[in-house]
Amino acid sequence: MATRLEGQTHVAGALTAESITLPAGTVTNAGVAAAAGISASKLEHQHQITLAQDNGSAATAQTRVVHVVYGATGTLQSIQAGCETACIGDSTIDVDVHVNGSSVLTATIELSSSESAYELVAGTFSDDDLTADDVIEIVITVTAGTGTLGEGVFANLVLTEDAA
Repeated sequence: MATRLEGQTHVAGALTAESITLPAGTVTNAGVAAAAGISASKLEHQHQITLAQDNGSAATAQTRVVHVVYGATGTLQSIQAGCETACIGDSTIDVDVHVNGSSVLTATIELSSSESAYELVAGTFSDDDLTADDVIEIVITVTAGTGTLGEGVFANLVLTEDAA
């Protein structure tokens, strides 16, 4: 037999229940005690990873492991790349993201003389799903052409992971 209470109700003491269903949006950040000590295994984690080459010398080809997924699942959120000093002429720098050795971008991010210094160019993921133990790499390739390669190439990758 269910009991229904209408209106506001105040309980002067502890309220216990075998189970409770709270309506969506009723627990906010302010409703969680600062010292709650919520276990990391119950949280979603966001990682912002930056790979940057030195400014002052031309960009070089590079493949670097930047993350290994620890959580049970995850999602690639965004990738952006740029240069501290832009390319000149027909020189280009391509930035790619690989998961377990395969590209996950619809097309590499191309940095050319069309971009200015520090201009961020975004990539688009063809597959953004991650699982535990996926290895994520940022791959930089360069084509010097007859121009001058940019300097200080950098890439910023954002991903989220659900706890293991």
